[in-house]
Amino acid sequence: MSLLQEFASSTATFDLAILAATISILLGGILFGVGLGFGIRRIRLLGTEEIGQGIISAAMVGVLFAFAAVLDSTTASLVPSSSLPDCPAIASPSSSPFSYYSCHLYSISTSFQSLSSSLSRSADIAGFASSLQVNAGVISAQPFFAAESASRQLSDASHFASQSSALAFFELELATFLQSSALLVFLPAGLMLRTFFATRKLGAAAMALGVAAYLVYPILILYAFTMSTTNSAAGEAITATSEFNSDFASLPLLDLDATGAAREKINEMSQNDFGGKIQPLLPLSHRALSLSSADLLIFPLMALLISAVAALEIYAMLSAPILLPYFDSI
Repeated sequence: MSLLQEFASSTATFDLAILAATISILLGGILFGVGLGFGIRRIRLLGTEEIGQGIISAAMVGVLFAFAAVLDSTTASLVPSSSLPDCPAIASPSSSPFSYYSCHLYSISTSFQSLSSSLSRSADIAGFASSLQVNAGVISAQPFFAAESASRQLSDASHFASQSSALAFFELELATFLQSSALLVFLPAGLMLRTFFATRKLGAAAMALGVAAYLVYPILILYAFTMSTTNSAAGEAITATSEFNSDFASLPLLDLDATGAAREKINEMSQNDFGGKIQPLLPLSHRALSLSSADLLIFPLMALLISAVAALEIYAMLSAPILLPYFDSI
């Protein structure tokens, strides 16, 4: 859903905020008139300040609408269509930064869930292969004993991929919460609270959090994810593990009681280069997991830090008096 559509869906809430700003301007006018009529300078200055703050609060809605129009018209051009992954659960993924971010999170979650299953299957195949043994008289050998180490590494990678999938799903749910609450709760509540002197700082804090969470954070994430290659790396790892699993799918089903079955299977695996096919699975999976750490941990933490700084600056700007410092200096 685009920003303008979300504004339209919450018109009553923002109408209430505009009403509160109008009341603040009227109260400011009354205070100004009382101060002017009775010659009380402090009341007159307080009324002037309230009028100015009420006008700014009302203007904030217009600024948000203007920014929404600009964002809706530029987001699609900022997001290359080729960089959009497959995310059927996300409607209009290029309509806003949050939709684009959610699309990537959904794709990462599903991709790494599939990768985890494929790696787990590969780990089972490699573990079983490492236990195969051939006897030649008094001598016995395990030709693929080295696959035991690869099996453990593949199993660890499977757990890591499962955790990455869960983390991506958690961040997707968190993004959905931020997208709705920032616009429907923090911004209108902040507008209403900011219009009155007693709750101005609290309202400024709510508005700063809303703007930082809805605008600053997803825009930073949008820029980071336009450079992300996590989904393509996960796709390469899934393709490689799926081919490996398909080539040696019958291995764990081997009937060891059959005469010569193990020997025949070992000969077949040697001809198919079992050891050579298992080794590429590790660097491919490790590359995908490393990239997922950047997308799910490093990029969001950096964006969160910058958003926190932006929220503090916005709070300082919105909570500061406008006219009182000037009048106090003269």
